[in-house]
Amino acid sequence: MIRVFRSLIGSVSGKASINLTLDTNEFLPGEKVNGYFSIKGGSFKQQLNRLECDLVVTGKQKQAEELIGEGITILTSRSIDPHASSRIPFTFQLPNGLTPSSNVCQYRFRTKLTFSNGDKRVDHDQIKILTSKTENISS
Repeated sequence: MIRVFRSLIGSVSGKASINLTLDTNEFLPGEKVNGYFSIKGGSFKQQLNRLECDLVVTGKQKQAEELIGEGITILTSRSIDPHASSRIPFTFQLPNGLTPSSNVCQYRFRTKLTFSNGDKRVDHDQIKILTSKTENISS
């Protein structure tokens, strides 16, 4: 009974959260992306199951999302204590030949944290693909 009650409360507000923090949000094709995942505990101890992060691109029709390259998947059986925080290093090699970001072509990392009971938390972080490092000076 207590487990059911915790599950109901957790689905509203008490679950752990995930956030991807990047060193910068502007990159050239083929560049390495560095940062970290920040996991913050909720109201009670929770069992983590899986952490996934994919680079996706959206086109003119915003609902059409395409996966770019190999994503990152971390399987885990660790738990996070109430209100605790944890950092996991993040590195991702961008593919060469990416089309520069524009109003028609937008890139973002989609991070998903899955708990052992099947609940999920999702985070989205938009990045900009440049044609050159001097592009952001003139923009």
